[in-house]
Amino acid sequence: FLSFFLLSFLVNHVTCALCDMVCTSVSSLKAHIRFRHCNERPFPCHLCDNSFKNAYDLHKHVETHNDSDAYSCDVAGCGFTSRTLRTLRQHYKRA
Repeated sequence: FLSFFLLSFLVNHVTCALCDMVCTSVSSLKAHIRFRHCNERPFPCHLCDNSFKNAYDLHKHVETHNDSDAYSCDVAGCGFTSRTLRTLRQHYKRA
């Protein structure tokens, strides 16, 4: 069984010619090349000149343009506020 698994892995993989990373499919190799080796940034911010490789990074960036602190710590007396949910979550982990 193990030899079948190893043979199957060796047959069903593709390697990046730029860095030798092994991917399990052509589509994952294409995504790897796009994010690691290309400078294309097709997601521009409508509020500034920055652009991003994916929609998620753009979304997280747009949150930083928010002038008000949308997130605040629920612990009594803490007073911590943040413009992003990620920063608030990091605060909770540290506290």
